[in-house]
Amino acid sequence: MKIWKSLLVLLTVLTLAAAGYWVYTKYFSSTKISNLELLSQDAVFVLESQQTGDFWNELVAHPSWNIFKNYPAFQKLSSHLITLDSLTGNSGKVNQLLNKNTFTVSYHPTGSENFDLLFTLQASEGTGQNLQEEITQKLPKGARLSTRSYSDQPVIEYFDEKNTRSWSFSFLGSVIVASQSSLLIEEAIRNFINPELPTYQDLIPKNQQNTKSRPTLWVSGKGLGSLLRGVGNQRESLAVRSLQNLEAVTGLEISLEEGEIRMEGPIFLQEDINFTPSISANLTEIQKAISMATYSVTQFNLQSIFETQALENRAFSGKSTFLAEVQRNLVDRGFLDSFTGELYLLELEAFGGSSQNLALLGRSSESQQAFDLLRNFVNSQGSQTTDFYANKEILYVGDEEFPAHLFKGKFFGFNQTFITQVDELLIFANSQQAMKLILDDYQNQNNWANEQRAPEAKKALSPTSGFSRIYLTSKIWDSWTKLANPSWSTFLQKYASAFQAFPYVSFKINQIGEERRATLILPLASTDIKEIKTETMVSLKAESKIPFSSKLIFGPQAISNYQDGTEDIIVQDQENVVYLINSAGEIVYNQKLSGPIVSDVFQIDYYKNGKLQALLATSDAIYGIDRLGNPLPNYPFRFNSEKIRHLNLVDYDNNKEYRYFLSTEQGSLYLLDKTGERLEGWNPLQIGGKTVSPPTHYRVPGKGDFMVASTESGSLFLFNRRGEKQSGSPIKLTDELSSGLVYNRTAGSAGFFLSAISSNGEIIHVNFDGEVTYRNQLIIEDKDNDFVLVPDQQEMDFVIISRNFNQIKVMNREEEELFTVRVAEGNLKYQYFDFGSGRKIIVITDPLQEFSYLYDMSGNLLTQLPPESLGKLEISYQANLGQYLIRTISGNYLTTYQLSD
Repeated sequence: MKIWKSLLVLLTVLTLAAAGYWVYTKYFSSTKISNLELLSQDAVFVLESQQTGDFWNELVAHPSWNIFKNYPAFQKLSSHLITLDSLTGNSGKVNQLLNKNTFTVSYHPTGSENFDLLFTLQASEGTGQNLQEEITQKLPKGARLSTRSYSDQPVIEYFDEKNTRSWSFSFLGSVIVASQSSLLIEEAIRNFINPELPTYQDLIPKNQQNTKSRPTLWVSGKGLGSLLRGVGNQRESLAVRSLQNLEAVTGLEISLEEGEIRMEGPIFLQEDINFTPSISANLTEIQKAISMATYSVTQFNLQSIFETQALENRAFSGKSTFLAEVQRNLVDRGFLDSFTGELYLLELEAFGGSSQNLALLGRSSESQQAFDLLRNFVNSQGSQTTDFYANKEILYVGDEEFPAHLFKGKFFGFNQTFITQVDELLIFANSQQAMKLILDDYQNQNNWANEQRAPEAKKALSPTSGFSRIYLTSKIWDSWTKLANPSWSTFLQKYASAFQAFPYVSFKINQIGEERRATLILPLASTDIKEIKTETMVSLKAESKIPFSSKLIFGPQAISNYQDGTEDIIVQDQENVVYLINSAGEIVYNQKLSGPIVSDVFQIDYYKNGKLQALLATSDAIYGIDRLGNPLPNYPFRFNSEKIRHLNLVDYDNNKEYRYFLSTEQGSLYLLDKTGERLEGWNPLQIGGKTVSPPTHYRVPGKGDFMVASTESGSLFLFNRRGEKQSGSPIKLTDELSSGLVYNRTAGSAGFFLSAISSNGEIIHVNFDGEVTYRNQLIIEDKDNDFVLVPDQQEMDFVIISRNFNQIKVMNREEEELFTVRVAEGNLKYQYFDFGSGRKIIVITDPLQEFSYLYDMSGNLLTQLPPESLGKLEISYQANLGQYLIRTISGNYLTTYQLSD
């Protein structure tokens, strides 16, 4: 009985206590609501401070203010604070109010592409009303305050002298809320009257309330997702969904330090991940594969690959059947077992017509064994999967998002995947261009391991961090501008100089005891931002000028010097003497040929010993010449019955079992081995017309090998390696071709095709199934309009030239006009060089006047005076020096110029 009485008393006390608490919170307490409880979870960021007035004054005095003051948002904020202070009689009440109470500034989406700021201030209700009365008494002439209700809560709106509503206010319990967007005020009211709604406060652990004197920047995955969704041109992309599904929030305490803005604080993740870095991390090895073309790096550097795998991208669903194959044939067979916890995702410059180049570096203690497992896996897919570049075997996976299927969705953007192995690293690339960039720069030491060339951002990449992400601002800016939707793209372009005053942005996560700490660093490039005008034209000064006894008619063409890695130059004079000149300007040899050179100059390793020989053709012979000027055994091969028109070099499997693929003036195709023997099926193979460009071998991912030739009469021939016609060959493309075809693929697609342009300006795409997939007629200005398709030096991208009398229009591969220039009459020559983002050059050569004009992609001349040139230029980019080498022939001179990047 006593027990029941005790329980009854306890129940009565609890009931009275609950009722009392309800009465108190409803009618007497106005201080229990916090600023963060009024904010929605889609806030891009929340800046929270208890000493806002002091921090504002500190910011204005810091060198970074010379950057921030350029942004419209900071200009408006400064103006509003000055105005508010003046409305309170310049009494300092605003500063006192901001220093005594918790103040937040949050940035929220207000439309599909629009964002606005919401201000909240923790204060007593009486303080807000007193402030309203004081402002009302000192309004400018013609301005007024108006009150309306939303869900029974008063909303005060400020109208200026032009009767334009510019501010909305409300007093929600103990918090004053203000914004130029009434939508944000109404959202705050909904959160106030409906405590069950999820708010920003719910994202933060209850024991992590901000009580620090320094301001704190709160950032969440959901907020960053809402920003990317509003700024980008693909609102429902996987990148957006990945961020919006990321259950993470960090509170970064802001410090304004000398030369940088530093923010540091705890980070809270849904996953229980230990960010202690790998004790066996080998950052030096990784940096050798980080190309100088890199503009962002994402680092995972955890204790093991299994800790890394615990970080999962929940927005990535993947393809269940392919996921099962990856699990069964790779993961279950121990593919990941030899991986360390080191994974690095690189974003690379746009190159070779690919709009997005990605590379993923994974370090493995048994990289060759892991690569062998990969080879077995891709071979099991039943398609042509192997190629070679820079003496490295390249595997091809045609299934989309292979790395994401393998690494729990963390690395996406791989519509197709190219894989190779270099020392301890496995390299995954989303394009052939990306793979070539990584391997070329690895071989040339044009990477972050090169202390003389490495960017300043290298110091932000540390082996002591479990995770980091680095953006090189100036390099990535063009990419961000292109990925932004039209309204944001113009903003990013307009304020590019201010944003790029931060040379890089670094975010990292470290494990300190049981706590995970995040750090965001914004270094300052300078203390002042002024208008920058770049000089588009420079004067070229000849580095060397080498005379010859006769006029030069061929070249210059650069080939590799296998002895020291420099470039040699080959030219030929009108006496048909060919010369090899080394990088010091010395003539290594000269050799009399049977006639003018009709091909490019190729290099072969005839003896498979690392020593290279030159391969070239005249109209009646194929020559193989070693570096001392001696002919290879049984060379030259004579063609007395037919005249050679074009020659190309083929090495199917990178094993130096060369094939020489040539066409003749009589319309025949020949395939020879390196001893000159004519191979069966090609002895000869008739196509009934003159080739418009050299016949070429293509290894098409997922389809195999194709031998391709196109004729001036507009026919395209596809053969296999045995000379058998493929896919409905021949394909009639048009009546006349004036330039060759370019092998490429559409950005974002895994399908490869050939692009051509007819003499009358019709753009044609044809795939390797023999299907014409695209035709489009360009505008014809008059009957004499000429059209040419001009590939870059690696034939990975192209531009379109439309010439109408003395005017040339240059278009990109999307048929968008880049620029138009005036030119002289005559038979002009065109070239396109692509050395990566921001390093693209269009060359127009006038052989009659012997001048070459160099333009950037906006049509700006790069040189004040055009270099003298009889024919096409040879341009090389020296990445380690940041300069171009430009070689020309004119008269009997070979001239070399230097042009700084």
